[in-house]
Amino acid sequence: MHVDRHELSGRAARRRAWLGMLSLLAVTLHAGFLSGLDWTWPRRETPHAQAVLVRTIEPVADEKSVPTNEMRPPAAVPPIAPPVPVAAVRRVVAAKPPRPEAAVLLAVAPKPRIEPGPAPVAAAAASQPAGEDVIPHYRTQMPGNATLRYQVSRGMLHGSGELQWRSQGDQYELKLESKIGGMTLLTQISRGGFDAEGIAPVRFTDWRVRRSTVAANFQRDAGKVSFSGSTQELPLEPGVQDRVSWMVQLAAIVAAHPDLRTPGAKVVMHVVGANADASVWAFKCAGNETIETDMGPIDAVKYVREPRGPNDTTAQAWLDSKHHFLPARATLRSGPNDEGFELKLQDVIGNP
Repeated sequence: MHVDRHELSGRAARRRAWLGMLSLLAVTLHAGFLSGLDWTWPRRETPHAQAVLVRTIEPVADEKSVPTNEMRPPAAVPPIAPPVPVAAVRRVVAAKPPRPEAAVLLAVAPKPRIEPGPAPVAAAAASQPAGEDVIPHYRTQMPGNATLRYQVSRGMLHGSGELQWRSQGDQYELKLESKIGGMTLLTQISRGGFDAEGIAPVRFTDWRVRRSTVAANFQRDAGKVSFSGSTQELPLEPGVQDRVSWMVQLAAIVAAHPDLRTPGAKVVMHVVGANADASVWAFKCAGNETIETDMGPIDAVKYVREPRGPNDTTAQAWLDSKHHFLPARATLRSGPNDEGFELKLQDVIGNP
């Protein structure tokens, strides 16, 4: 069949025209779809796609009071948001929103551990039952300057330790250090003065291997205890001690009170640690007990601080009457799974 060349060229032209119209329609629809997307995900409080002139019209109580040809000024036009880069849009769309519970966990800072049992120093007096663990005013007799050397045990590990007590005038420094295999594991230092209650700490620092130093500051003028590693503050209670000064304070109280050396007698004090941990420590006298040391047998007076909760500190101290009732032996254990820490007297340098 014969087809005219002009007819073929007309058909091709019409086909090209239809294809062009379809292409233009597809591009228009695609652009319209993209323009409807919200590129600001997650959604902003007040997205601004374009500037809009807004005129506020309010009802007029008296038409005569406002001329009919007066127009109110337009409201302030919000600024046009700058265009968002395509790369930034891709990053936002690809990112997943964080889980709400994860945000809560990140927002809450870990709280320092407070020993269970009685309330911390801030409310200890209010929580004490009448007649139980009431903290009285004690007389004290401070020891002379001395260095006590100990055998240190921590589970199956054994090493050496020193308790150095220095006082001059109205100031003191107390340092406890322990080493195992030549490596220092613990250094605790208490510095301060004296008041009517005995030892009055001003600053206590606690350093342990693989940990940074933390401190408790006894701000006596402000009447509070603050901490280097916590924003928590506690009221400064009369006679409050730190985690190393309690040993010398206990010795000074027992030296001044013979009646407290009988079984069942108790010595009670507030004790604060450098990690914002605080509690009332009540030492109950368990009577006399002979302990074997490198210096020979020592007839000591034993005191026990019982735990008040599953992870509370158990403390025992055997006080040597021949050395101003400073500890000839002491043990500390925090919870049933703790191996414990023990000091056993080896030598005394000085005349406490």
